[in-house]
Amino acid sequence: MSTDKDEKGHTKEKDEHIQDEFTFIADMSAPFQTYGDVLVPLGDDAAVYRPTNGKGQIVCVDTMVEDIHFARHTMSPQQIGHKALAANISDIAAMGGIPTYFVIAVTVPQTWTMEEMRDIYRGMRTLADEYRIGLLGGDTTSNPHQLVISITAIGEVEEDVSLLRSNARPGDLVFLTGSVGNSAAGLDLLLRHPEKKDHASYLGLLQAHQQPQPHVEQGRLLAQLSQEVRLSLNDVSDGIASETHEIAQQSAQVDIVLNKQDMPLDSELITYAQEVGKDPYDFALNGGEDFVLVGTVPPSAWSTLEAQFRAHDLSIFSIGHVQEGQGDVWLIDGQHKRKLNKSGYNHFSTE
Repeated sequence: MSTDKDEKGHTKEKDEHIQDEFTFIADMSAPFQTYGDVLVPLGDDAAVYRPTNGKGQIVCVDTMVEDIHFARHTMSPQQIGHKALAANISDIAAMGGIPTYFVIAVTVPQTWTMEEMRDIYRGMRTLADEYRIGLLGGDTTSNPHQLVISITAIGEVEEDVSLLRSNARPGDLVFLTGSVGNSAAGLDLLLRHPEKKDHASYLGLLQAHQQPQPHVEQGRLLAQLSQEVRLSLNDVSDGIASETHEIAQQSAQVDIVLNKQDMPLDSELITYAQEVGKDPYDFALNGGEDFVLVGTVPPSAWSTLEAQFRAHDLSIFSIGHVQEGQGDVWLIDGQHKRKLNKSGYNHFSTE
């Protein structure tokens, strides 16, 4: 970052904007480590890597747009970078896979400086190093208005692993690998009650929204079990109501029934919701971006699944069951049962 003088003659930092695409790419890519069996790394028209024998290749893409998926007043650049990559890693976790590589395309307006972009890449690099994921390349363009980050991630999984949304059957139990609603509550706090963001009692909500942790280890345990037991799986990016609808609608003639009292809610979420006069279950059911895993398993395998998670000091919760139906999701609340809508953010909704 260059320097300049203010009106009193004091030295001050001057924002450095992006002037050259190739310098930008070289600057952002240089700090990343090379992992895996890469034959042609960064620098050519395309990278080349050798896949692992006996493993299927997983490919997923996720795009984040400024002021839709993130905002500068609610997340730091490093948190934005972390979350952009975390969303892709979570999709790979939902397939029971191991993340291996990624490529990134960014569209950058002049309102973002080089140092801010470096921080975004630092956020990605920290998470990439944690999971040993290699950057293979990408693309950079300009945009007059909004920053856009699009990441394509690659993972691998054993060829006989099948953790599909379409695997649910009547009689199965529905499970979650972690608590839900924290990310949505954290965003609500930042947008509507920013005066609470420094409260130590709500740091967990902010962490859940700004730096979520994908459940890769949990996905790998489920992948191992799926070689013997039929399982369905989905990651919670759009809220429990939406994700369970996807499982119910893609499986054959089933409904999913959720038990409200079994939904795992953290005490921070409950306290925050009570303080601001909101229903904590609304955050849990409709909030999204928790990046935990939701799925179904035959009841005969539940004790084995619980034991494996407990042995790895990981949480898993039974929150409902699957019954015959037409792709609907129901919520039981005491003596009452009501149908849940498929909520969650919809880019093309006019409402």
